[in-house]
Amino acid sequence: MEGLTEITEINELIELLEQEQVQLPSHYSELNAGQWARILEGLTNDIRLKLWPHIDASLNSAILVELHEDTLQQFLAVLPQKSIEKTVCSSTQVETVEILEALPQKTARRIVKKLSPEAQSQVKVSFSYKEDQVGRYANQQVYTIDENENVAEVIAEIKSGENTLESSNFIVVNKDMHFIGEISINELLNAKNKEKIAELVNTSDSTLNDLQLLLDASNLVKESQRNYLPVISNDGRFVGIFSIQDALDVFQVFYEAQVAHMGNVSDEDLFSPVLLSSRRRAVWLGINLITAFLASIVIGVFDKVLLEVVALAVLMPIVASMGGITGSQSLTLTIRGLATGQISKGNLSVLRNKEFLVALINSLFWALLVAFVCHYWFENATLALILAVSIVINMLVASLSGVYIPVVLEKFGVDPAIAGSVILTTVTDVVGFFVFLGGATLIFLS
Repeated sequence: MEGLTEITEINELIELLEQEQVQLPSHYSELNAGQWARILEGLTNDIRLKLWPHIDASLNSAILVELHEDTLQQFLAVLPQKSIEKTVCSSTQVETVEILEALPQKTARRIVKKLSPEAQSQVKVSFSYKEDQVGRYANQQVYTIDENENVAEVIAEIKSGENTLESSNFIVVNKDMHFIGEISINELLNAKNKEKIAELVNTSDSTLNDLQLLLDASNLVKESQRNYLPVISNDGRFVGIFSIQDALDVFQVFYEAQVAHMGNVSDEDLFSPVLLSSRRRAVWLGINLITAFLASIVIGVFDKVLLEVVALAVLMPIVASMGGITGSQSLTLTIRGLATGQISKGNLSVLRNKEFLVALINSLFWALLVAFVCHYWFENATLALILAVSIVINMLVASLSGVYIPVVLEKFGVDPAIAGSVILTTVTDVVGFFVFLGGATLIFLS
């Protein structure tokens, strides 16, 4: 919709929904699911409920899937169950899975019972996989060709128009639904009517294992330069397909999570309940407070030298700050690499060495500059030297921490984007203060 910003849309909608008889202007009919989702995220739940009945029902399931996770959960919590049931029953298999994931288990089970037997079977297959496995999100609603059919039968089925075609290639399976290969529409049209599909099928190694991690599968689809890749189980059974659009959706979720988590608020709904938001943020504020006390304890150990050399208190923040910024740069780069699957055991050491050298060059340059300013300011060459050495050491430790903290956290199943910055701050503060004040103690109080 041209000529209107999102803010204008939201303000206009709020005014319209306050009227007794609501009639949305015609240009709102041109909005797609993604645009409606962004608008809904800018509204409170009560306004969302007023707007929902006026949105094209055919877009409902797609809109819900486009919502950020927390917004979806908050909205589903107030949306009437009949409306949810109606939406789910008209959803695609992949959309159904994503909506059911956001619902309480009891509610989800009740809604599943109202689906068709075929849809229930598909949902059961999807939920047999973990949340991070590609099999959970493989599209099972795919037209497949039996290898024992002949060309004439297949072409007749395609012409009937009852099947959804994903591309010009078709999946070929045997009677037990094991993946055999693929065949293109051109090959079908150029073949003799009585020829068996088994004689024409092209075997393919470009497949995904159903237990493969979602992000790894997304990268493989991107690298394949194909519209989709078949998803196959360990015993060769065809599970479904995973498309390039699915892969792009996965990448978007990871990148948005990375940005959102940097503020330690995840993808929290803007208008989630106050107590819920308070509880979520209190956890990380508490952890941050504990780490701050740890840094304070380190400072307290060197209270005597601080009393003797007051300039140390003035210069301490410089050491911690330089380490913090250096570590954050490495941390952000590493988290991005993990999110896109670019970091592995094979290249982690290369990244570590590169970040260490970058930190070494920068630390030497800035340490010399800061030492010069310190010497000019306090006329104390010894203090300037201690400050310079402390900055170099802290920046080097910070760069290594920025690389290894996300890797270790991910290994233990903790989101590095959430916890990484808290741990990194602790490391840079503790190391920076300890080296700086410890060095000052050895020299000035010895």
